[in-house]
Amino acid sequence: MLNLLVLLGLSFILSAGLTWIIRKLALRYQVIDIPTSRSSHDKPTPRGGGIAIAVTYFLIIGLLIMWGILSLEKVGGLLISSLAITILGLIDDLVTLPRNPRVVIWLVITGFSIVFGISLRAIELPLLGMIKFGIFSPLVTFLWLIGLTNFYNFMDGIDGLAASETILAAGFLLFFSSRAGNEVIAYSSFILLGAAGGFLMDNFPPAKIFMGDGGSNFLGFMFAALAVLGGKAEAGQIPFVVPVILLNMFLLDGSVTLIKRLPKGKNWLEPHRDHYYQRLIKSGLSHLQVTLLYSILNGVLGGVAYAYLIASSDLVRAGLLALSGVPFVFVVIITFRREQRISSN
Repeated sequence: MLNLLVLLGLSFILSAGLTWIIRKLALRYQVIDIPTSRSSHDKPTPRGGGIAIAVTYFLIIGLLIMWGILSLEKVGGLLISSLAITILGLIDDLVTLPRNPRVVIWLVITGFSIVFGISLRAIELPLLGMIKFGIFSPLVTFLWLIGLTNFYNFMDGIDGLAASETILAAGFLLFFSSRAGNEVIAYSSFILLGAAGGFLMDNFPPAKIFMGDGGSNFLGFMFAALAVLGGKAEAGQIPFVVPVILLNMFLLDGSVTLIKRLPKGKNWLEPHRDHYYQRLIKSGLSHLQVTLLYSILNGVLGGVAYAYLIASSDLVRAGLLALSGVPFVFVVIITFRREQRISSN
């Protein structure tokens, strides 16, 4: 326990220190997010601070490998793939890449991930049983890995939201994986928990620095990859559905908004203010209020995920999976009611 607390503290301090350094560099070299009509903030703010989370993760995982606590064989593929997606995001922070080259790079990274064993070949759903993807496995893997990577990016639009999501999701994953005995997910979650906490010190509303594409890409990809690895583990297995439940606020907000935008011919990678968390900001709530609302609902989802893990029947698990969509429905109702009130006024 003492060693784990030291690891948590080291992750927190290292990430907080790196965030401070990155903020100073961003100010010096003018890596600044300038507010536009699509922005949810109203003053120029440095961006790219989320790289501190990624660098903290890579450094501490490297130490764990050197100390023989984790083997390179177990985490090598995860490290290479997540490093590649982080570098892509960092480049996007500095110079916005066109859509086509970005998609090509995503395909290459997904291909490497599959080679390294991060491949979504089947998922088990309550009442439906095991669903195998067969020849469609590479496509499903691409959609899941890159989909969650982008959803995390989309949801990193207000102060503290993505970092708070990371703390809660990593905290619950740490608890579940420790009980199951899954070392890779447990240590990864521990580092992400501490690193996100250190970054949040400067990102909590009002934010002194934004996460940026490098950090959000890294976190989205990490959670997507850990979900796949946890579901595939022979020992210490964590059902794929469990991380999905934990991330449901981001997954549903991102999916529903994307589905609504595509038929209108809108560029799905183009920045906008159509997400429900952004609409709540436009309705008059503050960044702090929306971040706390999502955090409370994410805490509820953590309880649902735990109940799913210990449920004794498929029928109960199916009910819990359906229940995991209720927090997002709650946000939708609040959003519509606030917008209607504003419209009537």
